[in-house]
Amino acid sequence: MNTSFSIDESFMSNLKNYCKIDQDFDDEILKMMVDSAATLIAAAINPNVSANRYFNEPRFRIAVMKQVKEDYYERGITADSYRLELSTGINGIINQLRSGARL
Repeated sequence: MNTSFSIDESFMSNLKNYCKIDQDFDDEILKMMVDSAATLIAAAINPNVSANRYFNEPRFRIAVMKQVKEDYYERGITADSYRLELSTGINGIINQLRSGARL
């Protein structure tokens, strides 16, 4: 199965609501952020498993939304030097999926 979170219109609509984004001129940037965050979080859970494996996992979807929101609103010239690679709000989700989820 080759899926991409960024082509899932329902996910993108929910993400924009979650992030309180009501315009569409940043949609391409959001799509890149979504797929990047999904890849990064999947690797944090298990480096040998792709994000596709978690496509239907609600906790994973929330983690992606949290990470994208953080990346979207904290972007800028100095943003990377003052932030952790992954949002601290998703560490619990990553640990749950790493230790208990059998997919």
